[in-house]
Amino acid sequence: MAWKRKTGVDTTTSLPTGLASWRKISSYIKQLIKASQYEYHESEAFEVKDVILNDSTKHGVVSGTFLNNPNQSIFDGVVYPINPNITNIPLIGEQVAVIEYNGKHFYTDIINRKNSPNENAIPGASGTYKKNTKYGDTFERKDVKRIRVNEGDIVFEGRFGQSIKFGSERVIRKINRFNSKTEQKPQIKIVAGHRGTTENIDKDDSSIHLLGAFGNADKEDKKILIKSNGIFITGTNNIRLNSEKVELGSGANQSVVRGDDLKALLDQVFEGQVSKNEETITLKTAEAATKLTAAGGTPTKETIDLGKEIAELVKQNIILNDAIQNSRYLSDKVKTA
Repeated sequence: MAWKRKTGVDTTTSLPTGLASWRKISSYIKQLIKASQYEYHESEAFEVKDVILNDSTKHGVVSGTFLNNPNQSIFDGVVYPINPNITNIPLIGEQVAVIEYNGKHFYTDIINRKNSPNENAIPGASGTYKKNTKYGDTFERKDVKRIRVNEGDIVFEGRFGQSIKFGSERVIRKINRFNSKTEQKPQIKIVAGHRGTTENIDKDDSSIHLLGAFGNADKEDKKILIKSNGIFITGTNNIRLNSEKVELGSGANQSVVRGDDLKALLDQVFEGQVSKNEETITLKTAEAATKLTAAGGTPTKETIDLGKEIAELVKQNIILNDAIQNSRYLSDKVKTA
């Protein structure tokens, strides 16, 4: 696995002839030293030919061929990922750096042959090229652009237009008429679905931008921006929003009703209406009885209409009393201060 490459040619196959001299002796020693020199490589490039996915014992394991010495044996016949917690699955045709520990081969990183975040495959680099080599069963190449960076940025880029950038915003702040100061505001930008080489929360598919302040000053404008076509937040027990001001909707300028205070007001209105309805029911019931007696006990259109009015008032009172007692118009899940 680890391999050596001679840096010189051995020209010491025969001893020099003639009388020995300090110059000849020195020259011969230098030749011996140069002939024994070599470069030592702890890791070796390895072309991936197959990848095992979602296997409990061999998850992320790859098979393939070493580039420097294609005929050397591979321990266990496969190469394991070296990190058990961070998985970076290579594609068929990509090359990985392989090292050896305790009789096993491990790959560390995918070698950046094309400087592309999408794929870096060079099928057949180990000398066993197969026509129409596929990157995998489902992977399809995409033209994914790299994200623009500033000095000191740390960026994680996925193959499909995703990124996490730990960067900064460089701003020149004016101290006085004669002096200015360059400062950097910390930022973290998480994007799934870039629409360009610079993160744009209005154009990218889904984004979270965390914007810090100069020197973490509390007086600075610090924000978290989240944007997507749909945002779904689920709290198993509760969700709490705390702020001096909460605005819901674009151009929000209407006040939110305080439900319990509104109930106290409406209960008075409802109770007054119920009392008024009861008085009306009493009067109309007496009127209907008088008219029914006058008609000899035979219902007339007038007494029937009075009966309908009384029934409607009774129904209305049932609804109003239910609103007073049970307050079904109040949410038991959404609360406001």
